[in-house]
Amino acid sequence: MEIPSLFMPLIILSASLIIAAAISVIIKVLQKRVEKTNTKLDDIILHSIGRPLYILVIVAGIYYAIHQTPYLAGLINTFDKDYIYRRFIITIFVTWVVASLAKKIIKEYGYNISAKTEGSIDYRLVALADMSATYIIWLFGIMTALLNIGYNITAFITGMGILGLAIALAAQNLLSNVFGGVTITLDHLYKVGDRVEMGGVYGDVYEIKPRYTNIKTLNNTIITIPNSKVINEQIINYAVPDASVRVKIPVSVAYGTDPEQVEKILLEIADKTPLILKEPEASVRFIEYASSSQNFELIVWVRHYDDRHPIIDHVLREMFIRFKDKGIEIPFNQMDVHIKKE
Repeated sequence: MEIPSLFMPLIILSASLIIAAAISVIIKVLQKRVEKTNTKLDDIILHSIGRPLYILVIVAGIYYAIHQTPYLAGLINTFDKDYIYRRFIITIFVTWVVASLAKKIIKEYGYNISAKTEGSIDYRLVALADMSATYIIWLFGIMTALLNIGYNITAFITGMGILGLAIALAAQNLLSNVFGGVTITLDHLYKVGDRVEMGGVYGDVYEIKPRYTNIKTLNNTIITIPNSKVINEQIINYAVPDASVRVKIPVSVAYGTDPEQVEKILLEIADKTPLILKEPEASVRFIEYASSSQNFELIVWVRHYDDRHPIIDHVLREMFIRFKDKGIEIPFNQMDVHIKKE
């Protein structure tokens, strides 16, 4: 029985949608199974081909349905009589899969491998590849797809050059942010997980993107800073060269207090505080005679920057108890006014 020509495109479209839905279900079932395996490569492959394959089937259905549609078929066949655009569709599909695979493999394996090496250059190269691999693969993929349909890519490349110049002029901020991201990666200013302070923002580096850096503050909020601004700011990285930091704790006592007694109490508190390192040794400095107090500074080293605030809290509490026991007064700002009689 001959199928009416008007029904053929509908049958092809319906079949493509059914096949795409079946592929989606099969991929999800396989993803649940491979989650139990020891390797992550099978997870990466399935995640990379799942959505592109689903879209490919639907696009292929639309493509062949158009070729079977009365009135449209004749027009389309004049441009695509040998189905040359199939190669274009398949090339785009392959490019999508390869780009997804490269992105996921770099994230899953590249950073883990670089973390096991001694030098920092490996991490920088992996981070640079993470930012640029997708764009490079897509550029070559599009050029190959155009070649497959007989397009002269010389004109395409020339057009890309002119377009690139126009984009560079119109999107200076965007490009400066992207180049800032490359600078951060190559110069290894910081990496994900480092505790940093820049531009008035204090927190842990949460994410480094080509255009911006996300900082997770101690209040558990994410602050986004453009990379162009980052490279022009003073950056304090508490994680480099290691996580140990020096902590300065200001101490004020009333006039008349023996400085030697103050130093002895503060050093005893530092010596009995577990989180304070024994080397370098804690020290006390007499800073100044202020308007209402004698000011000192307790200087200690802690193993990790996360210990800084707990250390300050502990020392101040212990200091209050010890000073109270010894009768040492912690002053408040005051002013004595003397009136001279004429």
